[in-house]
Formats: sequence, structure tokens, C-alpha cells
Amino acid sequence: MWKRMNKVDRYKWCVRKASTYHAVYMITHSLVIIANTKLRNNPLHGTDQLAESTYAVTVGYFLWDIINTYQNIDINGWQFMIHGITSFGVYVLSFSPLLQYYGACFMMFEISTLFLNVHLALEDLKLQDFILYYINGMALVSSFFFARIVYGTALSINVWKELANSDLPINPFAAWFVRVANIALLSLSYYWFSVIIMTAKKNALDADLVRAMNEVDEYADTKVE
Repeated sequence: MWKRMNKVDRYKWCVRKASTYHAVYMITHSLVIIANTKLRNNPLHGTDQLAESTYAVTVGYFLWDIINTYQNIDINGWQFMIHGITSFGVYVLSFSPLLQYYGACFMMFEISTLFLNVHLALEDLKLQDFILYYINGMALVSSFFFARIVYGTALSINVWKELANSDLPINPFAAWFVRVANIALLSLSYYWFSVIIMTAKKNALDADLVRAMNEVDEYADTKVE
């Protein structure tokens, strides 16, 4: 498979490997952080050593992501640059400390990344006709909708409320950067979900067209016989 890939496909394959490693690491560690009672009781200003060490990894990942995306902007597009910059900034600000509990909650978005990378890998392997492809596709759509759209929107509302009702002073730049980043990232999630739905519809229509053409061919063969 690797030999028949062109340069762009190889690049995308390597990027997906890195994002998969990051997603697995962040999901597993974030689940522990979410269960931390101390952070849950002080989601805005609470701090924890595990959270800081975990976010240090994701800050490094997003820094690499920004550089990598910029160097290959013609392949990745500006939406991924916006995603990288805003995510990097928010997790850097978490060390102030700010929103360390919510930082782990938002990392649950990465659940959909795992299914997306499996989906793309199966396409690279030309396994679109296998049942695993369809099962993973349903898992991708479901996880993206519930993790990023439903859960992400609910989290965003809570974050805005926390920022507005803080008992302690918050750096105005940090507060507004978080708000702007939240709007940008949530908007990207809604946009990407619309792309996923449109792609799924197109694939379904293509499958129906192929099925109809096969039925026509079979009917024609019976008439010839």
C-alpha cells in the first residue's frame, strides 16, 4: 500500500498516525482528570499536576500541528490552521491556571478523531465494501455529533457562564481569547459535521445509483436470454 501512495497520501497517512497517538493519550488521561473531584469542584481556577503534565503534551502537539499545517497549507487548508492556533492558545492559558477541568472535557472531542482516522485508513486500504467500513462510519457520525456538537455546545455554554460569574479576577485577554477560540472551534465542528453529512449522503446516493444500474443490467440480461 505504501509503495502505491503518492507524496500527499503518504504525508496525510503520517499526520493521521500522529493525531491518533495524541487522541489516545489525551482521551485516556482526560478521563482521569474529569474524575478529579478537586478540579470538578473548581472547574474555572482549579489546578492539578496530572492536568498540567497532560496539557504540556497537547501544547507540544498543537505547536507541531501549527508548524506542520503552515508548511503544508495547500494540503491542509486554513481551517486547520485556525484549529491549531486556537487550541494551542487555550491550553497554554490553562497553566495560568484557567479551565483545567474543562480542558479535559473538551478533549473528549478526540473520540471522533479516532473513528475518522480509521475511516480514512480503510479508504486508503480500499476496504469500502467491508462491513467494518459501514460500522465505523456510523460510529464516526454518532461520536462527532454527540461529542462535538451536543456535548461541545453544552460545555461552551458552561464555560461562558463560568467566565462571566468568576469570583476571582481573570486576565481580560485570557477571558476573551477563550471566548473567541470557543466560537471558532465550535463553528469548525458544526462546519465539519455538515461536510460529514453531505459526504455520507453523496456516498448513499452513489451506492443507490450503482445498485439501480446493476438491476437494469440484470433485467436487460434476462430480456436478451
